[in-house]
Amino acid sequence: MRTKKAFYIMISNLSYQLVYALIGLILPRLFITVYGSAINGLMLSIRQFLNFLNIVESGIGLTSITALLKPMAANDKEAANGILSAAKLLYLRAGYILVSFIALLAIIYPFLIADQVSYQIAFFLVLILGGNSFVDFFIIGKYKVLLTADQRVYVLTNMQIIGLIANLISYVILIKAGWDVLLVNGIATCFLASKSILVLAYVKKHYPNVSFKEKPDTEALAQRWDVFIHQITGVIVFNTPVIIITIFLGLKEVSVFTTYNMVFSAITLLVTSFSSALFAGIGDLLVRGEKNRVIEVYNIFESVYYALIAWAFTTAFLLILPFIKIYTHGVSDANYIRPELAILFIAVGVISNIRVPAYTLVNSAGHFKETKYRALAEAIINLLASLILVQMFGTEGVLFGSICSYTFRTIDVLLYASRNILNASLKPTILKVMTNIFLSLVAALPIQWLLNIDPKNLIEWFVYAILLSIWNLIIIAVGNILFDPKMSKSVLQRGRLVFGRKEAEEKLML
Repeated sequence: MRTKKAFYIMISNLSYQLVYALIGLILPRLFITVYGSAINGLMLSIRQFLNFLNIVESGIGLTSITALLKPMAANDKEAANGILSAAKLLYLRAGYILVSFIALLAIIYPFLIADQVSYQIAFFLVLILGGNSFVDFFIIGKYKVLLTADQRVYVLTNMQIIGLIANLISYVILIKAGWDVLLVNGIATCFLASKSILVLAYVKKHYPNVSFKEKPDTEALAQRWDVFIHQITGVIVFNTPVIIITIFLGLKEVSVFTTYNMVFSAITLLVTSFSSALFAGIGDLLVRGEKNRVIEVYNIFESVYYALIAWAFTTAFLLILPFIKIYTHGVSDANYIRPELAILFIAVGVISNIRVPAYTLVNSAGHFKETKYRALAEAIINLLASLILVQMFGTEGVLFGSICSYTFRTIDVLLYASRNILNASLKPTILKVMTNIFLSLVAALPIQWLLNIDPKNLIEWFVYAILLSIWNLIIIAVGNILFDPKMSKSVLQRGRLVFGRKEAEEKLML
């Protein structure tokens, strides 16, 4: 059953990422061409500030999910409802704090970009875009905890897909009709928030014994302050680049940065769909004490994930600049063709994704307290390096700062997981990483030297993308099979069981 749920989660996540990537392709281009790079940069900058404010969630979600795994495995409904009631209470408290912070941001933020956009537009845009965070805290949060712990988060993901599609359609229609940017965002935000109605209906129908009105078991969420530290560091690492660029370099440079970031975020979200699908499943095995099964699953997960990273970022390396050239054709208010940015984004993406399997394991095991100071060190390195290097190298300096912190934390997470959870050598992981780097070079360098990739439009670009994706997939897949045939056989067997009979699925038990 766990395999089936993990498969559903993975398919849902992949579908979500495809829709999200499609929106990422369509909307920024529309905003740049209709409203200009400054407005596009303004919206993306505000979203990053709002993401920063989400730290008031203070570890509620992840701690609640981890705490729920044990009572749900034991079918202890009373304990589960106590934890869910505590999650609801804490989300409401955090929501009131968030609303206050959004109002404060709406007042202060316009002064940061005073010479670029009018105060009124910036003020109201902060309030409008903050509406989705309001819904997440006051309505969605507690249900997401339940569905994730029960490995049914794919239900929420499917509803989010519906909301995103409605959001996209409204944006396209209203922008094409020439509506004001504030009205466009206001109506689109309402469509996106409509998912809450679907989520509420689903939970009421499928979880009749779940109650959010029992005595809150806040003791079960004692680790949330340790998780909070992790979330603060995550917010700093992932959101401060745009904030630093906003303050030091301006909204047009934000637009350039986020255009590249849009592509690489989509790639990262695509490959991390796999890790999200396995989070609760690995946690369930850990609370049951099935250590050998955890090691088996982790090794397969790691092998597949590193191959996916190699394939995705090799393809991105070959296609990113031709895509940016087509995507920003006709836009002259900022310089978008920046080869050095492309290389740095690829380096950031690869280094940060190498740690994902180990990081998933650490989170599934609930080792938040043990690793919080390591996460703080990453955030400090990132912030200090970015603030120093942005003065010297501009946007490229911010990415150098990210590379410094990601390198430190990736090495740290790999060492921690191998020594403290798996009790195993790190050599197999290092070998997998080096193998896939070598295979990426084998796939990319001949294309780079022999082929001039210069598509004239998106159709030609897609043709190149399909052909190069297939080429890279063949080289990386065949290479991994030749380098590690035993692991490749295990991956194949696991895949057969996912699609095979229910009896085989129960035998696999993940």
